[in-house]
Amino acid sequence: MGLKAVFNLASKDIRAELRTKHTINFMLLFSGLAVIFFSRIAGNYVAAAPEMGAGLLWLVFLFTGMLGLGRAFVKEKELGTFDGLKLTPMSSEEILAGKAIYNLALMLGIQSIIFPLFIIFFDFPIQGSVALAFGVLTLGNLSFVIVSSALSTLVLNARARELLLPVILLPVLFPVIVTSVSALNRVLVGGEGFLNILGEIKIILAYAVVMSVIAALTFDFALEE
Repeated sequence: MGLKAVFNLASKDIRAELRTKHTINFMLLFSGLAVIFFSRIAGNYVAAAPEMGAGLLWLVFLFTGMLGLGRAFVKEKELGTFDGLKLTPMSSEEILAGKAIYNLALMLGIQSIIFPLFIIFFDFPIQGSVALAFGVLTLGNLSFVIVSSALSTLVLNARARELLLPVILLPVLFPVIVTSVSALNRVLVGGEGFLNILGEIKIILAYAVVMSVIAALTFDFALEE
């Protein structure tokens, strides 16, 4: 895999997004409104049972990602550049990696803003390390990005792709979401350290590696459809 080609593709998409800001603005607006909405509706319940907080936070990232991450390939299709992308000397693995890095940059940008807002709006009683919680979120979003980047091409030609993608994504993402929520609860609510959640971290990393391998093996067939 040519790392230069991968980063060139990712940087091209990031520069194009920074010029238009269509996707990032939409994702920020949606996630911000979701945090405000949840804080008004469920804030009292979170104060009484802080264990709910990690689940609500992941719901925000989940819905935001499902709405925005598929745009990495959809915009190529809409602009008529998707066929040109397939004709480049880049391999399918390089294309997938470049798009995944672009999507990861979007999610980390959203995460950097929404995570502090979540803590502020919910007045969340943090017991553990914020940095460790941020790292757990990052690992979970990395797995999210890998899966969504690979599966978004499967529904690219579907008429109702915006509706079909969440139906496909949710069952596949279920293991990593459950594990990430558990790890977040143990850090934020239980005040546990890195060694205490090492089991969950290993599961999330293993999931990311396995899904990366599966995506690399199947992505070439998805591009041909």
